[in-house]
Amino acid sequence: MATVKAVYDAFARGDVEQALAHVSPQVELRPEGTSHATGRSVYRGRQGVREYFEDAARVWQGTLRLEPLDYRAVAGSVVVFGRVRARRDGRPFETEVVWVWKVRDGLLVSGQVFSTRGAAIAAARSAG
Repeated sequence: MATVKAVYDAFARGDVEQALAHVSPQVELRPEGTSHATGRSVYRGRQGVREYFEDAARVWQGTLRLEPLDYRAVAGSVVVFGRVRARRDGRPFETEVVWVWKVRDGLLVSGQVFSTRGAAIAAARSAG
């Protein structure tokens, strides 16, 4: 869980270099909200993480705040229940989300955002 927490801390500071220290070169991120806004469904590799940081800052006008509230280990994944707060087009946005992270050899290899607990738990239990 320490790897996942370190990435949240890096994101909160806008420190992409620190985040990159905790991700695999083959990482895949699927951030539901930012993906919906950009039309990009997946961010691959460390360059993809850099692009995600840039897209998130642009789409959410520098206001995106991830609030992890509860971390749980589930079948080789780390499931994080929390909330996202931001502003887009001048309007506040807030929603509950569930993140599912897969960690191998101390590095994040995948991360996905879900809007329901059921979908997140099913993904966490999958072999993918």
